[in-house]
Amino acid sequence: MGQLCCFPFSRDEEKISQKPIGIRDLINEALRRERMGLQSKVKQIKELLLKPETQAKIRRELFEGRFINNSNEGNDVDFSAILT
Repeated sequence: MGQLCCFPFSRDEEKISQKPIGIRDLINEALRRERMGLQSKVKQIKELLLKPETQAKIRRELFEGRFINNSNEGNDVDFSAILT
């Protein structure tokens, strides 16, 4: 029975044992793809936020709201209009 471990694998068995595809591999690949998509979106948002036009819109929204409604401390700025 000890001799069974010493028999060399055939080429097909060796290929299979080197890289088994399991659930963990599939999950890691799905996470990698999702991360790449999210990183792409973050890059687009950063580029948009660096544009002078976008920065001017943000400043205008923030400061105009503060000066007009100075007594209202609950001012909420809707950034969806700026980022679309």
